[in-house]
Amino acid sequence: MRPRLALAATLLLGLGATSVPALAALATDSSGATYESTAKVVVPMLFPVAGPASLTSYTDTFLVCRSGCARHHMGQDLMGPKMTPLVAAFDGVVTSVKRESAPGGGNYVAITADRGPAAGWTAIYIHVNNDTPGTDDGQGTAAWSFPAGIAPGARVLAGQLVAWRGDSGDAESTGPHLHFELRKGWGWGGVVYNAFPSLQAARHIAAPSPSGPHPDGTLVRHPSGALFLVDAGTKHPISPTVAAANGLTETSAIAMSSGESLSYATKAAEVLRDGTIARDSAGGLWLVTGGQRVAVTADQLSALGHPSPRTWPVTDADLAGLPVSDALPTSPFYAGDLVRTDGTADVQYVDADGALLTVDPAALASHGWTTQDIAVVPAAPADTGAALRTSGDVVGAMPLRDGVLVQTPSHLVGVVAGGSFRRLWDSRMVTAYGYAGKPRLLVPTAVVTALPTAELTAR
Repeated sequence: MRPRLALAATLLLGLGATSVPALAALATDSSGATYESTAKVVVPMLFPVAGPASLTSYTDTFLVCRSGCARHHMGQDLMGPKMTPLVAAFDGVVTSVKRESAPGGGNYVAITADRGPAAGWTAIYIHVNNDTPGTDDGQGTAAWSFPAGIAPGARVLAGQLVAWRGDSGDAESTGPHLHFELRKGWGWGGVVYNAFPSLQAARHIAAPSPSGPHPDGTLVRHPSGALFLVDAGTKHPISPTVAAANGLTETSAIAMSSGESLSYATKAAEVLRDGTIARDSAGGLWLVTGGQRVAVTADQLSALGHPSPRTWPVTDADLAGLPVSDALPTSPFYAGDLVRTDGTADVQYVDADGALLTVDPAALASHGWTTQDIAVVPAAPADTGAALRTSGDVVGAMPLRDGVLVQTPSHLVGVVAGGSFRRLWDSRMVTAYGYAGKPRLLVPTAVVTALPTAELTAR
């Protein structure tokens, strides 16, 4: 096959290239893949097979004839034992997954880096295991091809488990191995480059690293011990005292790897949420509402429907992020308050615009609130100035808190984030993502089944 020469004076290979040819030689294989036949590039990545280097053997077989030279070999064959863990070569997004429906169909996964030094490159893993461990029965795809959570759109971190080595597809007669490709571009549509130089330069890891990243709302703990809250793909420092006041418990914090931490930009520290009644180091009380803090007395809180409120001890640093206001609310219907009309059981939350959201017991518990946080207002206007609100002011329902780990009586387990239920499919996934032993909120099955579903790490 005669290569088609590109007319560009240079070829942009992205970060990590060790050499850039003056003229790129592109060709299209009979399989339909476009490949570069001469460039030698090094993509910054981890070796895609975990464990000792001695477990894997390979030589440069890029463009070697296959099927009587009807096609060319587009990757590198990393030979070794079945069920050896395959790991993400770089941070990225799962762009495609194939699970065979019958032996011979083959299993594969493709991961595209959308950030970092490997951004724009795709790693493709072919011949993923399809056998029950210890056999060659072709019956292991459901449980032993990919760990739960590896699905299109899911995010992965470099080094986490994404599959197991096997002999699916046309590798049944050649012995177990990983066919590994690197493509410049999104998914299978990218141009294939020789992966050999990148594999030679890649760092080996002894075992898969913790899986991630974690959904919005997750409280994570850095290896240094510092706490952060994940939000919109970034991390926000949060002190233990602010976390507690905001309804988060340190026992629920998920251990975050250094790699996961580096994948998030660090943003402003979390502040006390609206509705918090804080106690400073001198014993002074502060009501947080509208993103500001107002000095209050116990009598003033009682007049606002909180005769025996929960107060949260905080540091001066915790308060420093909130501007001081002298606008004391005149009724319990201030931003962040929970209210209940006397004689009823219905709890409502006052949002930042003053509208009301109904709060059911599951939502109440997910946000870390208790009945002690609820202001009881009279059924009719009183001289206290508490204006009676009507059902017409209710605009919706308070959702479960982002990041909360839930379980139903029917044993559905998962994380709620972005308004979706993100299921943890099995105990292996619970452990891999750091949720083993973490407190779970028991919620009615109907609460979970009413939510749309999404992959744990999808954004």
